[in-house]
Amino acid sequence: MKKLVIFLAFIMCLFSMSCANKYETNQITNANHHAELTQIETNETTANLLIQNDNIQELDLSLFENSNYLQYKKAFSYNNEYVLSDGRRIIEDKNLYLEDSSGNRELLIEVPKEETEKYVVFWNIIDNNRFGYYIVNHETMSSSGIYNLETGEDYRIDVCDDNSAYIPKKVVENYLYFSKSFIADFRGISKLNLDTYEFTEINCSSLLDNGTYYLRDLDISPNGTKAAVYGIISKSSSKNEMNEYQVAIYSLTEEKILKTYNFFSENDYVNHQLLYYSEKQLYLYVSQYGNNPKDFLYIINLE
Repeated sequence: MKKLVIFLAFIMCLFSMSCANKYETNQITNANHHAELTQIETNETTANLLIQNDNIQELDLSLFENSNYLQYKKAFSYNNEYVLSDGRRIIEDKNLYLEDSSGNRELLIEVPKEETEKYVVFWNIIDNNRFGYYIVNHETMSSSGIYNLETGEDYRIDVCDDNSAYIPKKVVENYLYFSKSFIADFRGISKLNLDTYEFTEINCSSLLDNGTYYLRDLDISPNGTKAAVYGIISKSSSKNEMNEYQVAIYSLTEEKILKTYNFFSENDYVNHQLLYYSEKQLYLYVSQYGNNPKDFLYIINLE
């Protein structure tokens, strides 16, 4: 059962990893991402909320009146083009290419032809010259990196000895934060100083050792001091039992769990997407599988 959960979670996590990278790259990532979220009018959903407790509200996204929330639930796609401010395009086509206005292509990131299950995914623009990317290898992630269009420098972050990979998640000020994972399993959080390229592993032992099965797709708070991680506490063994899930808020400065928010559902959730609406509010998108698939949103008011 756990292998099935892990496999499904990996596939659907691919969908959510493109959360912040499917719009034109001449925009500033963090500012526009937050601006998009703040367009949501939470008070419109009051009549359609199921209150889990004082901090968690459940919203059924299958209802038409809540469909506006689905615009923030991103689906992974490939073979995309990303337009730069000067009109050039970054193109996904197994490798990554830079195409000028005349259609001439320059190879940027290449995977060997014989490695047929590998392909390079554009993540997001970082600044005027640099962008992030990661490489998918069948059911797992491979290396990731930062490419400098001006200098041609490719700063590569390879997988660990245990095959854990570093997936770029968010830029806050001069740091790029990564989720460390193996397939769908959460293995840690890291950050890269974008000025010095100093790479730092954040101690996440209190998350890794508390018995909760956390999944890799996380989000970093707007000020870069906290991370939100989603996990599975227990899965039901009969129709009458409820599944228990958890969102943990982790301090990246104190390296400890600040708060956990647990909720119950009869639905078997695998896919998820976490978004910080603000420092005080978190959105968790989840999907129910089976004969009657649905999408739900949990609005978590942070203490």
